[in-house]
Amino acid sequence: MRLSAILYILLSISINGFAQHSGHAASAKRQPFMERQGKKIVYHLYVTDTVVNYTTKKAKAVAINGSIPAPTLYFSEGDSAEIQVHNLMHMETSIHWHGLILPNEQDGVPYLTTAPIHQQSTHVFRFPIVQSGTYWYHSHTMLQEQSGMYGAIVIQPKQKLPYNDIHNYLLIIKQLED
Repeated sequence: MRLSAILYILLSISINGFAQHSGHAASAKRQPFMERQGKKIVYHLYVTDTVVNYTTKKAKAVAINGSIPAPTLYFSEGDSAEIQVHNLMHMETSIHWHGLILPNEQDGVPYLTTAPIHQQSTHVFRFPIVQSGTYWYHSHTMLQEQSGMYGAIVIQPKQKLPYNDIHNYLLIIKQLED
């Protein structure tokens, strides 16, 4: 009797744990990082918390698509951007498109221009690319930007310029501290 009760409890825990886990967006199949659909560029950014070890001391961090810094997003002036931010963390997040000219409601500053991206949910940003240059994107939530949630945006000009044939290199410098 006692053994069957223990087996029943263990079986109930494992079934409930599996059922709860399978309902989360985290278990959903991931989409390709980038898709081009004519002039529309679609990016899928998966935000997760992680642990890093830069200085022999473990620290909590936030990664996008498993990367710190986050992947670089490439566009050309005149493209249409669709960026799907999948928050797989158990806390809210945000992404601000620093320096981009875009509709105010797409700016990404939580509780000011855009609603925060709630835990285990997806927010879709859609805006036209109306400029060229190098910019960056980052979180405006808690200390997520300082914890690794930042990346570059590179936008090629509509018209080919004489120096466009020169290879460009992007360098992101960040001070790491314990």
